Amino acid sequence: MNKLIKNVKRFLLRIYWGIGVRLFPKVMANKMYRGAMGKNIDWENPIDLNEKINWMKFNYDTTEWTRLADKYLVREYVVEKGLADILVDLYGVWENANDIDFDKLPNQFVLKTNHGCGTIIVVEDKSKLDINATRKKLNKWLKVKFGLDTVEPHYLKIKPLIIAEELLINDNENSSSLVDYKVFCLNGKPHSILVCANRTVGKKDVGFYDIEWRLLPNMINLNHYVQSVQIKAPINLSKMIKSAAILSENHPFVRVDFYEVQGHLFFGEMTFTPMGGYMTSIEPKVIQQMGCLVDIN
Repeated sequence: MNKLIKNVKRFLLRIYWGIGVRLFPKVMANKMYRGAMGKNIDWENPIDLNEKINWMKFNYDTTEWTRLADKYLVREYVVEKGLADILVDLYGVWENANDIDFDKLPNQFVLKTNHGCGTIIVVEDKSKLDINATRKKLNKWLKVKFGLDTVEPHYLKIKPLIIAEELLINDNENSSSLVDYKVFCLNGKPHSILVCANRTVGKKDVGFYDIEWRLLPNMINLNHYVQSVQIKAPINLSKMIKSAAILSENHPFVRVDFYEVQGHLFFGEMTFTPMGGYMTSIEPKVIQQMGCLVDIN
């Protein structure tokens, strides 16, 4: 009975939240922000990066956000910007997992939805893949209204799709997993790089570097992560910075993610609202400093 009551309460809460986000998105975004930061958003004079991200959600033309946050459509943008060489190979795109012809896919690949976060299946050996379970999981992910829980309206406008891409194999001796290079770009200029390595479920090592690859101390909120990543500069650092500048052109703020494998730079994704615009993993003073550099006029 207690479990039933909890499930009913959870169901009703989701209905309440969903209706609230669709009817009063700014109010719900402010609830999220207040819960994370302990204060309300200053809508009239936003200062820190989180405030400005939330301000832009509702006072800025986010049409391009929807297009570029789409992990499938963003590929067109990367090509338009003359950077096709940094795209991973695309094997297919589908509206329904039942349409996937696994026989036509290579032995190793990645399956993911284009509109979510963490909705990814890494296939290292296709012969060991439970295809029926995979189809079921992917079709379930397609129904997820990503962006509803975190009040990120631009994600709700993405048409959900499944894509299959090349699997990148980690070859960085300083990390047990692929290294993410997340370039924070302010007004079209790369500002700093968040490095994530040694990823396991619910855990990762992080570190912040400037664009000259100098370790930046006191950037990480130690209540969330330990700043412990010290990795050699990627071979393609200059190309990474240049590519991030090209892709972030005309955007007040965006984070552009990259990988480097076998000496080759690969594009990951573009994120306009990291952690939904409620970043608590970065020190508040740093969030404020970065926000002051973002021009939203």
